[in-house]
Parts: sequence; structure tokens; C-alpha cells
Amino acid sequence: AQQVEGKTHEKSEEEIQREIQAVVRQITASITFLPLLNDVCTFDLLCYTDKDSDVPLQWEESEAKYIANQAEVKLRSFSTSVHTVEPMVAYKA
Repeated sequence: AQQVEGKTHEKSEEEIQREIQAVVRQITASITFLPLLNDVCTFDLLCYTDKDSDVPLQWEESEAKYIANQAEVKLRSFSTSVHTVEPMVAYKA
């Protein structure tokens, strides 16, 4: 729940989807300052959660993925009544 003018506001699914779409647009727009990739590559999407969080069965547990001398770009964060999302792109130029 989110506080709006002293009242509790539950976000609708539509509001949450708009916030997710905004993050995807930010990631897509980040190509203007990320290094050009000439080779085929993969991307890791990492989700850091509390140990007692319910996560999809398809998710795999892994160690943190660190990039030496990385540059980071923090994207717009948002929250639902259940989750807080703080997206960030890390890369090496």
C-alpha cells in the first residue's frame, strides 16, 4: 500500500504494469550510452530478494555477479503493495 495525501492507496495492476513498462523503456533507451557490442552476448537478469521471499519455481539461485571496474546506471524505482523494485544496469565500457 502506498500513502497518498494521508490515505492508503493500493496500486492497480494497470498502474504496476505502466511502471514496469517505464523501466523497460529506460533499459531500451540506455543503448545511447552503453558500449556498442559487436559480438553475440548474453545478459543476466539478477533479482536480489529476501531469503524468505516467494519466487517463481523457474528462478535459479546464484551468487552475485560482479563486473570488475563496472559502471552503473540506476533506473527509476517503483513499488507495489508487495515488492520494491530498484533496477540498475551494470556494464564495463
